[in-house]
Amino acid sequence: MALTGVSMAVLTQAGYAEEQAEGENTFAIEEIVITAQRKAESLQEASISVDAVNGAKLLKKGIANAKDLNKSVPALTIADGGGATSAIFIRGVGNRTTSSYIDPAVAVSYDGVYMGRASAAAGSVFFDLERVEVLKGPQGTLYGRNATGGAINILPVKPSLDEMNGFLTAGYGNYDAFQMQGAINAPLSDTVALRVAGNYSKRDGFNKDGTSDEDTHGFRAQLLFQPNDNLSVRIGADYTKIGGVGPGSTYEGNYSSDGEGGYTLVPSGLDIDEGMNTEAGNAYRNTLLGAPAFDFFNDIQDDWYQDNKYYGVNAEINYTIDGGTFTIIPAWRRVDQDSKWGLPSFNSGWIQERDEQYSVEARFTSDSEGPLNYIVGGYFFNEEVEGNNTFNQEFVLPLQEYLQETTAWAAFGQLTYDVTDTFRVIGGIRYTDDKKDFDGLIENFITFCGGLPPSNVVPPASFATCAGNMPHYPTLDNPQQAFDWLHANGWVDPAITYTPGSVQVLPLLNGAGTILKTYEPVNDTYNNTKVTWRAAMEWDVSDDSMLYASFETGYRSGGFQLAEGIPTYEPEYIDAWTIGSKNRFLDGRLQLNAELFWWDYKDQQITYFTISNSALVSLTDNVGQATSKGADIDLIWAATENTIINAKVQYLDATYDDLHFFTASPRDNINCPYTYTGEIADGAEIKDFDCSGNQAIYSPKWSINLGIEQTFPIGDYNLIASVDTRWRDDQWGGFEQIEHEFIEAHFVTSADLTFEPVDGKWSVTAYIHNIEDTRHRATTQAAPTGQAVTVFGAPMTYGVRLSANF
Repeated sequence: MALTGVSMAVLTQAGYAEEQAEGENTFAIEEIVITAQRKAESLQEASISVDAVNGAKLLKKGIANAKDLNKSVPALTIADGGGATSAIFIRGVGNRTTSSYIDPAVAVSYDGVYMGRASAAAGSVFFDLERVEVLKGPQGTLYGRNATGGAINILPVKPSLDEMNGFLTAGYGNYDAFQMQGAINAPLSDTVALRVAGNYSKRDGFNKDGTSDEDTHGFRAQLLFQPNDNLSVRIGADYTKIGGVGPGSTYEGNYSSDGEGGYTLVPSGLDIDEGMNTEAGNAYRNTLLGAPAFDFFNDIQDDWYQDNKYYGVNAEINYTIDGGTFTIIPAWRRVDQDSKWGLPSFNSGWIQERDEQYSVEARFTSDSEGPLNYIVGGYFFNEEVEGNNTFNQEFVLPLQEYLQETTAWAAFGQLTYDVTDTFRVIGGIRYTDDKKDFDGLIENFITFCGGLPPSNVVPPASFATCAGNMPHYPTLDNPQQAFDWLHANGWVDPAITYTPGSVQVLPLLNGAGTILKTYEPVNDTYNNTKVTWRAAMEWDVSDDSMLYASFETGYRSGGFQLAEGIPTYEPEYIDAWTIGSKNRFLDGRLQLNAELFWWDYKDQQITYFTISNSALVSLTDNVGQATSKGADIDLIWAATENTIINAKVQYLDATYDDLHFFTASPRDNINCPYTYTGEIADGAEIKDFDCSGNQAIYSPKWSINLGIEQTFPIGDYNLIASVDTRWRDDQWGGFEQIEHEFIEAHFVTSADLTFEPVDGKWSVTAYIHNIEDTRHRATTQAAPTGQAVTVFGAPMTYGVRLSANF
């Protein structure tokens, strides 16, 4: 999964390029070159749905990480998932999980190297970038597995043999925000060039407990060797460290039974910027009963933190012969995670994980002469994910250890045939072979008031016998530590010792309750092969207009999970139909692209909390079919020599056509009709919740981005003012569609003012983001412990940025 390294023509500061035509000054929107289809081509000539954001625009919009891409791409949502895990959705297709060994649905690549974990997006080196490409829809031919929703390509600026140059940017803003990044390009000889870049970014948290902060630094070095026109070798190495407290959430309230089989949200009364781990947050937490112990929660015990490191080495070798170019891209990447966090109202989740991958892609791309052009190649990927994770829910202590090894290889090809000078047909196919070996186990310590199910269904009058008499687990990392703690604090008979590989019942010495220690190993191998393919056609209606239509398939790998008796899930599949048009009008001053799409999803994987083997678990399951259909319009208008107007509009109708949840109390807080299945779990009858027809999560009906940029020439200087706003329609942040998961429609508006000389040697920019100063819901959690917790978006931020180019 790699891209060739080519430069891109970027928009100028005012968004237009001056040209001479018949002795008169005209202006036109400059071409953007992308490599999303493994070749350099104009964005206007590619029959795919892709948003490309250049490096200057990323800096201007304050996009410092992958999550901030939400600002520029209406189809995209990247939400915090817990720790370093991110949930990435494109047009309602994605996955939401706190388990990093579960494959993402959107493929993220850095410098042409596919990164296997969703956490990799958090550590992408987001500085000194040439551009970011967001491909919408399945990419099963050129990108392969785990790209059912699309792909995100993060492409750094490459070394150049032309001249010594570089830049330095530094900025300061509210929340004590400081950011600095810079790069230097140094030709060392006629055939060797070095480019070095770095970044430092630090900001206080948006919440009172210090969460939702930023503390990141990174470094990248690339060496280019180009002895002749036919051969180029580029080697790169990068390192990023993410520290600080990490993302945080706030209690919106707690769901309480209404006595009629439903639940009512009782508001917490806390401010949305309170966070969980403050005096007020903990005081509220102390008022909540935790099942199945029926005791009140204690304060958060741990200091939350992130200490996550991302690094890698990759190379790109291009050799050109008559007829085309051979490209080889070998890579090694590693992620070391150590973080404590509490997003879903955990006392603390503790992630200790190592992700390491090796990959190589080799391909041949034919030249552009003749009616037939093609790409053929092969790909190999090997990955190990080793983790020791704890999800401390205070009265439930799940402890996970696992090692997953994935080996995948693929062969692919795509050809384009010019039937006429204006009509082309495209066909592509990919064969993928997946193998996963999983060796892991989960051991749960579950505290019940009274006896084990079903006798622990305690009447309200008996709660007093539990409150204050139940053990509140600390955040531990193995079962022996849990036993040692229970013995040292007098909860369990010292004669009962830890027995590996067994289920154990541990009566509390005070007689108030019972602890069930479960044991669930998963040791298995998964194999799957799949052929995915694409068929498309392109018709040049005129020199500046193209119509295209395509059909493409994609699939996401199945795999394993530690979910108490439900160890596997199956692959998911998607078929996508697309019809689009790309156009330039008014002598290149107006660009209008439009697209209609229809995606059919089968055996969709979703992740949600449910009950299994007496424990609340995060379960990934294949739940049926879904459909995403809609339209996408993208407009850029160079209205005058100094005025650029842009608009992006997406209409999306994404629904779950066949969505059922099977669960029982207390995880039956789902806003869908249900029937009883006749089965019993822990003394409660299992319900079949039929949520078919519900709107897919993170799928607003309308998404609109509008912007205008005006340049005011002042002698040898320019004053450049821009305003942009984005509007997202009503949407849901959770499958259950309960009250706090509803994300109301909202605007977010930003503005900036830049003063610079016409030669662009330096600039001073003042900026303000989220002028409305509204913190809308960004990520919602229906907590396994019963609380409604929400990650809110950023408040108003503002500051100044200084830049110098040399």
